[in-house]
Amino acid sequence: MTIDKLIGIQMILVAALVFIYYTTWVFVLPFVDENSFLNKYFLPRDYAIKLPLLLLLIGGLGVSMFIARVLIKSQENKKSKKKSQ
Repeated sequence: MTIDKLIGIQMILVAALVFIYYTTWVFVLPFVDENSFLNKYFLPRDYAIKLPLLLLLIGGLGVSMFIARVLIKSQENKKSKKKSQ
């Protein structure tokens, strides 16, 4: 098995665990008694909205920065080609 396949399997396992945790946190925990032992394994419910929103904002910022970097680099390449001619 190659290293790429191992990394891919690890990524799938992490994604599956995050999905199971979040699904349990959002859809199952509201129906469980507040004094249950399960509640100590989960963050407060208001974080169920705040964390995905924060991750979405960070992801959008990362994509925007990448696009800006590519556009700036493209502009610099056009200028350097113009000067060399």
